[in-house]
Amino acid sequence: MRPYFIKNLTLGFAAAAVLALIVSYAPLMQTIPNGSEHYTMIDVGETQIVLNVWGTLHATGYPLYVMMSSALTALLKMVGVSAATAPAVTSLIWGILALMLVYLIAARLTRPFFAALLVISFGLTRNIWLHHLIAEIYTFGLLIHMLLLLVALWTPPIKSRLFLLALIGGLGVAHHRATAMLIPALLFAVFADFRAAYNGRKLPRRLIACLVLGVIGFIPYIYLPLRANAGAAWVYGDPSTLQGLWHQFTGREAARFIGGVSSFDGLIANFQLVTNVLITDLTLGGLLIGIIGLVWGVINKTHRRAATTFVLSGAAAYVFHVAAYTDVLAALIIAVEVSLAFGWLFLVDRLWAWIKPHLNVTPLMGGAVLTIITAVYVVSLIGAHRDFLASLTSDNTGLDTIAAVEQVPPNSTVMIAWGPRHFAAGFAHDVWLVRRDVTLLDHNADYRPAFEAGTLITPDYTFFAFPPAWWEDRLGEPVTLNAAAPRWVSITSTPILYAHELQSSIEVVDARLACRPFALDLLVEWVSNGDQPDQSVFVHLLDVSGAVIDQDDQFAPVYGLRSLSTWIENEIVRDVYTLDRLNTGVTIRFGLYRQLADGSFENTLVRELPVLCDA
Repeated sequence: MRPYFIKNLTLGFAAAAVLALIVSYAPLMQTIPNGSEHYTMIDVGETQIVLNVWGTLHATGYPLYVMMSSALTALLKMVGVSAATAPAVTSLIWGILALMLVYLIAARLTRPFFAALLVISFGLTRNIWLHHLIAEIYTFGLLIHMLLLLVALWTPPIKSRLFLLALIGGLGVAHHRATAMLIPALLFAVFADFRAAYNGRKLPRRLIACLVLGVIGFIPYIYLPLRANAGAAWVYGDPSTLQGLWHQFTGREAARFIGGVSSFDGLIANFQLVTNVLITDLTLGGLLIGIIGLVWGVINKTHRRAATTFVLSGAAAYVFHVAAYTDVLAALIIAVEVSLAFGWLFLVDRLWAWIKPHLNVTPLMGGAVLTIITAVYVVSLIGAHRDFLASLTSDNTGLDTIAAVEQVPPNSTVMIAWGPRHFAAGFAHDVWLVRRDVTLLDHNADYRPAFEAGTLITPDYTFFAFPPAWWEDRLGEPVTLNAAAPRWVSITSTPILYAHELQSSIEVVDARLACRPFALDLLVEWVSNGDQPDQSVFVHLLDVSGAVIDQDDQFAPVYGLRSLSTWIENEIVRDVYTLDRLNTGVTIRFGLYRQLADGSFENTLVRELPVLCDA
């Protein structure tokens, strides 16, 4: 009866922990194409696309994750989960499985009750919480990480443990090279296995077998050239060639982050960077308690082997991150945080063992106190992180980008720089099948064919990072910029000239109003004699009394890119201005103005259009 009761009690604590986390995670799950540009979200949009179309990810490719998560995404969509949400749900599934392994290890080392509190607390630290909400590789990596530790620490030892660790470890390192940071910890944990093999003179054969099993983990890389050659909708780089596949496998583009820190100041800066991330994720108290607990665990004979394993795991990841990696890498951060979380467990277990003989505290009372302490910590984590996480997963920039792409001219070639906005446009194009007539390029592409065809356009904000001079350098000749659609700029080789004689030095030769459900687009064509001082543009929406109720003033035409002094004689400069479509708006007044020496403003050209839209 007692074993049955204990078994059900263990399952009950595990179920309660999972339920508590799912209730916390569900409201914040990302259900839209990613728009956040926070460094933790930079690859999320790409992953959303890849898992929906069986594509390939950026280096190092993560093929096992992509294959398994793509299959899971397809299954989720079959049962009604949306294409934008399904990739995030795969992260949730991998993460919950990983946390269950955390629970199994913790319950085996201490008590199911302690394990449940650990899982809830750890699951609501910022990094872990975030990666259960978004389409990313890290909960899958955490699952492999915890599976390796489970196999290494399980008692009695799992049969053929060395071979199993070699196979899982190969899959883990193939998934993410940061898994290699576990090697010292795993070697320590299974040292007895090596000693037994050595005494039985089986060590060489077992090492060779382990090497072969480890190499098997890299077989999933075949997926990359297979999908590239099959013409998958989203393929990173060119893994169809040996050189391209090697580039993916080695992850050379991340090499700039790897290497010894070049100065003591750089080492201190890296130490502060990594440590501040840990403090943000766990709180300062959580960090310190984790360290104390690990030290206590190493001292305590009962937990020495497990605690030393976690110390080696966390220390290897931390030291490598501080000394040899100059960016924030979630895989390494999570490895450190796993170890610190088990430090909490060892400390609680030690205090519990001390309290029982020294204080008159019943198990029920002690459990209640521990629950309250955990609840206080959990509430502090929720207060610190929930709004931040919600802002990441609900960022509408991706949806705004998609809405903007829907406004571009037919058959346009759209350049959006690689990053979240590019991924949002790619998600709409390849997953939602929106504007299939549009060709999407990033900032590394060859623009010459589209430039020569006159179809090349880019958002106006592109020019903050890639100014006109950058385009001229890439294309090898001067470029002409005009508005192509609301907030879009066309990039062409030659200007279009006005064929008629001008009646004044600068004129509006065409002005039209286009009505959208929630916006008014003013399309203007300016022409000058080519010898004009710079002026600014005013565009005002007026009500019946003549009061300004909305405006889209610009420093210069074409979103500030075409000051009048850049115009050549008789060049038609196309411009688009956007106003809110308000019921009280009856007239659009627009034109040019300049600032006089005394600080006042003078309108030099004024035109008006009535607002005539169908109801």
